Amino acid sequence: MSEEGISNLYDCDSCGYRYAPADFGGTALDDQVHFECPVCQASVDHFHLFMPPSNDVVEASDGDADPLKTVDPSGPRLMYIKASEPNLSSLHIEFTKKRLNTQPDFQRYEVWSSQKKSALIESILLDLPVPQVFLAQEENNTFVVIDGQQRLMAVFRFMQDEYQLRGVTKTLEGKKYSDLSDELQSKLDNYELRVVRILKESDPDVKFSLFQRLNEGSISLNDQELRNCVQRGPYNEFIKELAEDPAWRALLRLKRRHPRMVDVELVLRFMAFRDQQYMAHPDKKTGQFLDKQMSLGSTYKEKDFRAAKRDFKQAVELARTVFGEHACRRFVAGTDKRTTGSWDAKVNRALMDVQLWGLGRYPKGVYVKNADAVREAAIELMSQPEFSDLVSHTISEFKRVERRFDLWKSMLDSVLAGSDQGPRTFSRVERELAFAADPVCAECGQKIQSIDDAHMDHKLAYSKGGKTDPSNGALTHRFCNLSKQAGPAQAAATMQQRA
Repeated sequence: MSEEGISNLYDCDSCGYRYAPADFGGTALDDQVHFECPVCQASVDHFHLFMPPSNDVVEASDGDADPLKTVDPSGPRLMYIKASEPNLSSLHIEFTKKRLNTQPDFQRYEVWSSQKKSALIESILLDLPVPQVFLAQEENNTFVVIDGQQRLMAVFRFMQDEYQLRGVTKTLEGKKYSDLSDELQSKLDNYELRVVRILKESDPDVKFSLFQRLNEGSISLNDQELRNCVQRGPYNEFIKELAEDPAWRALLRLKRRHPRMVDVELVLRFMAFRDQQYMAHPDKKTGQFLDKQMSLGSTYKEKDFRAAKRDFKQAVELARTVFGEHACRRFVAGTDKRTTGSWDAKVNRALMDVQLWGLGRYPKGVYVKNADAVREAAIELMSQPEFSDLVSHTISEFKRVERRFDLWKSMLDSVLAGSDQGPRTFSRVERELAFAADPVCAECGQKIQSIDDAHMDHKLAYSKGGKTDPSNGALTHRFCNLSKQAGPAQAAATMQQRA
């Protein structure tokens, strides 16, 4: 809380992540440029101000909450409404003359960030539809806002020159209302907004019941939900159909479709990297990358749909073949404090991108034949501090996208390109036999708890001509092997970074 008692914490509408300025060097969300949610990559206009409860108020539990009022359709008419489409200028006049109250006692405070307000103004200037507003008439013939407070105040504050547009097209960036051309000012002033007015003859409790119903679970649409609304057509139906695939559901560990279409967006990510390739990913703009894919998909012919479906289903099948239940999940190597490594339970988007993309680089039979070697090399790569960092945060920055894909590509090529010296990595069977015989780390002397955390190291280095044969193998923790390769100084730095 600031000194004025106003919260400067923002919650992501898409995933619930909370933005705290203290985590970003004291930088307020409004001052961030091209910020994306570090968890789900939602843009900044999907954040709303977090309003903590007052200290003297205890929030009711679900059992204590007032039930929604029910209306008997056969009973007397309880609500009288009048719909119209006034322009924004006339609504602003009502507001300035105090005939329109945007802050009745049951409404929340203004919580939209400046970017979200700016996005609304830009939408209006582009003639895009804006959701209708609900007003309720008071006994003195004034009106209070039931639903649409944030939208109305964003418009009114802008008309009053109280903020500049941010995060919008270059022709509008940094401009206040007074900076707009006469043409654009007129366009904004005359924009017609559908307004539903509940007249005072209605039941007094109706407006509160309606407010509760309109705001019950009200969450802003995330990017994929918006694509589903705006970019309809065969391609949109195609990626939704692929998201219903049983193997895909099993990989994501979903029993049914995701309520916020996260499963569909992940399909779209696969298609974007398949069709556009990672070198086309714009810096810190994954949303733009995915939007472009929707446009590309709109040009698909029947043969394109068939090929894309085949590639997607094969990638998912191979991911399960090579990685089993850990497909698209990160292996986290141990640390100096706890040498045992483990698998993350949740899907990692950045890892999913490279993993599924990589499974299309070689024929299916090559992966099936070398599944153990690919899995081992992948775990080895995921144990490296650099790659672990690349899939952990800031995953949409171009140079990090490029590096992530390059490392994964090099790993696959090192395993599958072939060599006269034989395979570089020991097979899982060889590791399992060594683990069963003696699961003790050759470096630290402690017991290795999991076969996935067991690395088979070459006694005579592969680079020096050592064969990948059990007689030339030594079982170690992955972390211990990593520390050995890094050398004392780098290993110490790695330990400090992970501590």
